[in-house]
Amino acid sequence: MSEALAALRSGVGERVAGAQRRHRLPSLTIAVGRDGDPVAAASAGLADHATGRRAGSGTPYRIGSVTKTFTAALVLLLAERGLLDVDEPVRRYLPAAGDRLGRARLRQLLAHSGGLQREVPLPTWVTFDGPDAGELLAALPSAELVDAPGARHHYSNLGYAVLGQVVQAVVGSRCEDLVDRELLAPLRLAATTWTQPPDAAAGYRIDPYDDELHAEPVPDLRATGVGGQLWSTAEDLLRWAGALAGVTPQVLPDTVTAAMRTPQVMVDEAWTQGWGLGLGLGRHEDRVFAGHTGAMPGHLSALVFDPVTRTAVAALTNATRGVPLLELATETLLEALEALEALEALQALPARATVDEPGEWGPDPAPPELAGVLGRWWVEGLETVVAWRAGALHAWLAEQPETTRTRFAAEGADRFRAAEGRLAGEVLLVGRDTAGDVTELAWATYPHTRNPRERPG
Repeated sequence: MSEALAALRSGVGERVAGAQRRHRLPSLTIAVGRDGDPVAAASAGLADHATGRRAGSGTPYRIGSVTKTFTAALVLLLAERGLLDVDEPVRRYLPAAGDRLGRARLRQLLAHSGGLQREVPLPTWVTFDGPDAGELLAALPSAELVDAPGARHHYSNLGYAVLGQVVQAVVGSRCEDLVDRELLAPLRLAATTWTQPPDAAAGYRIDPYDDELHAEPVPDLRATGVGGQLWSTAEDLLRWAGALAGVTPQVLPDTVTAAMRTPQVMVDEAWTQGWGLGLGLGRHEDRVFAGHTGAMPGHLSALVFDPVTRTAVAALTNATRGVPLLELATETLLEALEALEALEALQALPARATVDEPGEWGPDPAPPELAGVLGRWWVEGLETVVAWRAGALHAWLAEQPETTRTRFAAEGADRFRAAEGRLAGEVLLVGRDTAGDVTELAWATYPHTRNPRERPG
């Protein structure tokens, strides 16, 4: 074992031991992973103080709202398959939502910008028993909008309960069952369950005036469970973070994971916190981390990951309050990134694998009709290079080839759309004269000419 890796693991152990002691936590588990695989993990304290059972990285805790990341991924998978449209209003799929709540769009509910009140208008947190589907739907007309849909960020558990009912209305199956089939099973997340496992950590509330622990209830959220019902382990959460970072595109396509991490609404005026579709986003100097936190009676959770290096941290404790778990997880992630980058420099740890490992190069000529398209073009004093690479049309600014590279997808004769990269989504049109020779390119309506001194037209 290299000294750097040993130092990372030792540092995680010291952080866990210190935080568990300082915050008086029944137990604390933190695990670091790369590409979904564990790199370092440590636990301190007891998962069950009645039996004396110690906590470990395989101990299930309740993960609360981290559940929402699974629900969001499922909704976007269904959208990929054309079964629903996240830009449609809720009332299209769920008329029971009524005219007020129903005008919020699915995209806004995913990003907590739909304006819905935070909780279901039922006494769930008095009885610690959630509604069934009928009770939930009957309560929707009495729910309030705290602001116009899309006006601002406002976290809403009710919004995700509504999403769960939309999924059931569209597919005819419970959202929970679809999460099991589409995500948990193919990713082999066997320790992630909707019901409390027999070996789960017992949940506690710490007495504020002495060191006594009070056992917390175990709410069954029922029809609202798609927003907070799941139990999981640190090991499973690392694998899930890997999927969210793009490790398993066969289960979660890159289009889904990218959409989840694309900012939809900002939380603060400094633009350090925002929301994608189901994932919270946090800026830390030149990095943007993604993840989610969770809180249920007796349990706190935090999952945070760096999409670029696909490095993740999962943190779990069986206490209702008392520890800034996201801050703890983020600090661990920053230290882990520094350590792992040092290891890669020393070749002590294999570098992160790319999604598409390139093979040997071989000749792949462009189609003949593109002969007049390739080469150098100019627009507003900028030189653009258009080339055929890896079976597709590409373009980049001559002065910034690495950061402006764009791949196009053909949509018809002389029509292409930027699939990824600079001006993604915009159309590129090829102009020809009466003889069929290429005379001009128009990308995002900007005319490109062969000569920097030539005026278009």
